Amino acid sequence: MSNKYPVEVDGITGEVSDLPQQKGQRYRAKLDTLSDIKREMAKVYREARSGAVDVQNATKLTWMLQAVGKVIEGSDLEKRIEILEGKK
Repeated sequence: MSNKYPVEVDGITGEVSDLPQQKGQRYRAKLDTLSDIKREMAKVYREARSGAVDVQNATKLTWMLQAVGKVIEGSDLEKRIEILEGKK
């Protein structure tokens, strides 16, 4: 069995527990479309509700995701306008 996240194995019981994410370790999420942003926001919400992420941190992450979403929206609108102006 392969695990891409670091784990700790208890030497006595053999139980496996996930280690917390290390500082500086990059988190990768696809954030190319508004659907990707929506999916990531939902994940942050679920993590905050379950206590895996502090609510204050979740709020900050959500605001950042909203900013990325606005940039995507603006970029898509810009492309559409360029196409329309090019056809005239």
